[in-house]
Amino acid sequence: MSQGEGEKKPEEKPKLLIPSFLRPDVYVKEEKKTTRERRLRVRRSNDVEEGKAMLNPQVASELGIVDRVELVLVGGGSRERRYVMNAVVNDKVPRGEVWCNAEEMRRYGIADNSIATVRAPR
Repeated sequence: MSQGEGEKKPEEKPKLLIPSFLRPDVYVKEEKKTTRERRLRVRRSNDVEEGKAMLNPQVASELGIVDRVELVLVGGGSRERRYVMNAVVNDKVPRGEVWCNAEEMRRYGIADNSIATVRAPR
Protein backbone atom coordinates (compact mmCIF):
# COMPACT_ATOMS: atom_id res chain seq x y z
CA MET A 1 0.00 0.00 0.00
CA SER A 2 1.22 3.45 -0.80
CA GLN A 3 0.93 6.35 1.56
CA GLY A 4 -1.75 8.28 -0.30
CA GLU A 5 -4.34 5.46 -0.50
CA GLY A 6 -5.11 5.10 3.18
CA GLU A 7 -5.35 8.78 4.01
CA LYS A 8 -8.48 10.74 3.24
CA LYS A 9 -8.44 14.45 2.55
CA PRO A 10 -11.29 16.58 3.79
CA GLU A 11 -13.56 17.46 0.91
CA GLU A 12 -12.93 20.92 -0.48
CA LYS A 13 -15.86 22.95 -1.63
CA PRO A 14 -15.58 24.12 -5.22
CA LYS A 15 -14.89 27.82 -5.51
CA LEU A 16 -17.62 29.83 -7.14
CA LEU A 17 -16.63 32.48 -9.61
CA ILE A 18 -18.82 35.48 -8.94
CA PRO A 19 -18.80 38.28 -11.50
CA SER A 20 -17.59 41.63 -10.22
CA PHE A 21 -20.92 43.35 -10.82
CA LEU A 22 -22.63 40.93 -8.40
CA ARG A 23 -20.15 41.44 -5.54
CA PRO A 24 -21.05 43.82 -2.74
CA ASP A 25 -19.23 47.14 -2.72
CA VAL A 26 -17.55 46.23 0.56
CA TYR A 27 -15.13 43.93 -1.23
CA VAL A 28 -14.40 46.19 -4.16
CA LYS A 29 -11.69 48.76 -3.58
CA GLU A 30 -12.97 52.13 -4.69
CA GLU A 31 -10.27 54.06 -6.47
CA LYS A 32 -10.72 57.75 -6.92
CA LYS A 33 -9.97 58.84 -10.46
CA THR A 34 -8.32 62.21 -10.70
CA THR A 35 -7.85 63.96 -13.98
CA ARG A 36 -4.43 65.44 -14.43
CA GLU A 37 -5.07 67.09 -17.79
CA ARG A 38 -7.90 68.33 -20.00
CA ARG A 39 -8.27 69.43 -23.57
CA LEU A 40 -9.47 73.03 -23.69
CA ARG A 41 -9.84 75.74 -26.33
CA VAL A 42 -7.19 78.43 -26.37
CA ARG A 43 -8.75 81.86 -26.97
CA ARG A 44 -6.94 85.09 -27.71
CA SER A 45 -7.76 88.00 -25.44
CA ASN A 46 -6.29 91.48 -25.06
CA ASP A 47 -7.38 91.54 -21.38
CA VAL A 48 -4.64 89.05 -20.42
CA GLU A 49 -1.06 90.15 -19.73
CA GLU A 50 1.84 88.53 -21.57
CA GLY A 51 3.14 85.33 -20.01
CA LYS A 52 -0.16 84.66 -18.24
CA ALA A 53 -3.13 82.40 -18.95
CA MET A 54 -6.63 82.86 -17.50
CA LEU A 55 -8.51 79.76 -16.33
CA ASN A 56 -11.87 78.98 -14.80
CA PRO A 57 -11.50 78.38 -11.02
CA GLN A 58 -13.29 75.00 -11.19
CA VAL A 59 -10.98 73.74 -13.93
CA ALA A 60 -7.92 74.98 -12.07
CA SER A 61 -8.94 73.14 -8.89
CA GLU A 62 -9.76 69.92 -10.79
CA LEU A 63 -6.34 69.89 -12.43
CA GLY A 64 -4.45 71.01 -9.34
CA ILE A 65 -3.19 74.19 -10.96
CA VAL A 66 -2.01 76.76 -8.42
CA ASP A 67 0.42 79.22 -9.96
CA ARG A 68 1.73 77.76 -13.26
CA VAL A 69 -0.05 76.09 -16.18
CA GLU A 70 1.33 74.08 -19.09
CA LEU A 71 -0.29 74.25 -22.54
CA VAL A 72 0.61 71.49 -25.00
CA LEU A 73 -0.36 72.01 -28.65
CA VAL A 74 0.15 69.31 -31.23
CA GLY A 75 1.11 70.48 -34.70
CA GLY A 76 1.33 68.50 -37.90
CA GLY A 77 3.27 65.26 -37.70
CA SER A 78 5.10 64.56 -34.47
CA ARG A 79 5.60 68.21 -33.58
CA GLU A 80 4.53 68.98 -30.04
CA ARG A 81 4.77 72.50 -28.66
CA ARG A 82 4.78 73.16 -24.90
CA TYR A 83 4.28 76.52 -23.26
CA VAL A 84 4.45 77.15 -19.51
CA MET A 85 2.69 80.28 -18.28
CA ASN A 86 1.58 81.87 -15.02
CA ALA A 87 -1.99 80.90 -14.16
CA VAL A 88 -4.62 83.52 -13.36
CA VAL A 89 -7.97 82.29 -12.04
CA ASN A 90 -11.00 84.27 -13.21
CA ASP A 91 -14.76 83.58 -13.06
CA LYS A 92 -15.37 85.25 -16.43
CA VAL A 93 -13.58 82.44 -18.29
CA PRO A 94 -15.88 79.62 -19.46
CA ARG A 95 -15.08 76.08 -18.30
CA GLY A 96 -13.94 74.83 -21.69
CA GLU A 97 -11.56 77.67 -22.48
CA VAL A 98 -8.17 79.15 -21.58
CA TRP A 99 -7.56 82.81 -22.38
CA CYS A 100 -4.08 83.95 -23.40
CA ASN A 101 -2.59 87.23 -24.63
CA ALA A 102 -3.46 87.82 -28.31
CA GLU A 103 -0.08 89.26 -29.31
CA GLU A 104 1.82 86.47 -27.61
CA MET A 105 -0.31 83.81 -29.32
CA ARG A 106 0.34 85.43 -32.72
CA ARG A 107 4.08 85.36 -31.99
CA TYR A 108 3.92 81.64 -31.07
CA GLY A 109 1.78 80.85 -34.12
CA ILE A 110 -1.26 79.65 -32.15
CA ALA A 111 -4.58 80.31 -33.85
CA ASP A 112 -7.70 81.41 -31.98
CA ASN A 113 -9.91 78.45 -30.94
CA SER A 114 -7.01 75.97 -31.06
CA ILE A 115 -7.39 72.90 -28.86
CA ALA A 116 -4.61 72.34 -26.31
CA THR A 117 -3.96 69.91 -23.50
CA VAL A 118 -3.89 71.89 -20.26
CA ARG A 119 -2.22 70.57 -17.08
CA ALA A 120 -0.10 71.55 -14.12
CA PRO A 121 3.59 71.62 -15.13
CA ARG A 122 5.61 68.53 -14.29
